[in-house]
Amino acid sequence: MESLEKRVSEYLNKELLDFNNFKDEALIGKDYREKVLNRLFLKRFGKRAQYEAAKEYTAKKVDNILSANLPFIFCFCFGGYKHFWSPTYPEPDWAEIFAIRYLMEYILPIAKTYGGGSILEFESEEVALSYMNNVPQESLDAYNTKFRELVSYVNSKTNEPVDLNLVLAKDFYDKDELLSKMDDYVGEVKKRFDELDDEEKAIRLKRAETNILWDGVKDLTGLSDEDRKKIIYDSRILNEAFLDIDYELRGNEYFEKENLIPLVGTFGYGAGGETWLHVASSKASVVDFWAGMGILEVRENKIIERVISQKQFENIKDKLIKVKVDTELSKISGNYSWVYVYEGELLF
Repeated sequence: MESLEKRVSEYLNKELLDFNNFKDEALIGKDYREKVLNRLFLKRFGKRAQYEAAKEYTAKKVDNILSANLPFIFCFCFGGYKHFWSPTYPEPDWAEIFAIRYLMEYILPIAKTYGGGSILEFESEEVALSYMNNVPQESLDAYNTKFRELVSYVNSKTNEPVDLNLVLAKDFYDKDELLSKMDDYVGEVKKRFDELDDEEKAIRLKRAETNILWDGVKDLTGLSDEDRKKIIYDSRILNEAFLDIDYELRGNEYFEKENLIPLVGTFGYGAGGETWLHVASSKASVVDFWAGMGILEVRENKIIERVISQKQFENIKDKLIKVKVDTELSKISGNYSWVYVYEGELLF
């Protein structure tokens, strides 16, 4: 165990938490516009090819930026919480650090060659989560407080030409106004949802079910099967209503800024769907960092950063080793005083 702890601690402190050790990668293309777009469309970062609609949308944004010499704002839109299934709930864990590094690696070749400035902005969308999924607001607030501290930490440690930032959806409008508009819009969303085919409905309802905390703000654990189904259905409808109303309230002001390029996770695709670029959470994982947990896969000759889902955790939890580590990040959260390690090769 001592040798494992030493190897893991050295990796975390000397490799992962060194935000100045990114490999230099040249942009490829016949002109600078093409070079930027080729970088953004690289399949190795999305793990799947980007949709054509996303390519077209992003190309227009890049044209705006280059023609007016505006700063690049790469905006990663995410849930703004740690999923309650994770042993690290409600605060960030190593998954957040994996994702921050991965996104920095993604955009740095552009930031290093562009003179107009580059920003990596994380956009937290937890504003209606307590209302939709029965998750206590204090756990959401704790997550965003700690995530902001992570962003500040990285900014203080890196010399790379990119500024990190966290913005909260709830800072753009009055929450009560949002919830009122969502309630008014429910009928429209229900009609749209009920017209979907059964397979698509089942997929969306299953996703909603996994996000409901049954023993959260209200105790919903004693509900009948029929009442549980209604809660799941209502949660899905409210989620879709939120996406539409949120965009109505701040779409032009925020998402459609001429120099903002929206990004979403590959695993679940967020608001924007096929129109926004998707990016994985690490070189080896597509599970969204806020919905998963970060672990290290330790092989004989290398260490791999993994973000695992609840199902993956359940499959391997008996083989995970909780390794104590000493890092500066432990001042931000106790989740950074240890890390789960899997020795060997994972098959997913």
